[in-house]
Amino acid sequence: MPNSTGSSTDRTLNLLGLAYRAHKTVLGEQVLKRIRSVKLLILASDISEKSRERYLKKCHYYQIDSMDDFSSVELSQALGKENVKVIGIIDEGFRKTILEK
Repeated sequence: MPNSTGSSTDRTLNLLGLAYRAHKTVLGEQVLKRIRSVKLLILASDISEKSRERYLKKCHYYQIDSMDDFSSVELSQALGKENVKVIGIIDEGFRKTILEK
């Protein structure tokens, strides 16, 4: 019997949209400014290598989980914004739920 709740990708993107609307995210350069409050970093799979290294260094230093499963287009659509490359989740509950997916 097929799963009627959609794919895990769709559920994760829906959760990202929900976290954004609940003000539990920081975007773009704000992620670096608020890195100590970030619980999970989500990078667009098509972000530049230089930017990827910059953000991942911070993740490693502060021991923050990261993922890059979605393109900038997918992230942008999930949040209803344009050109989203970096999302910082600042809520532990959202972090856990997203990583479980």
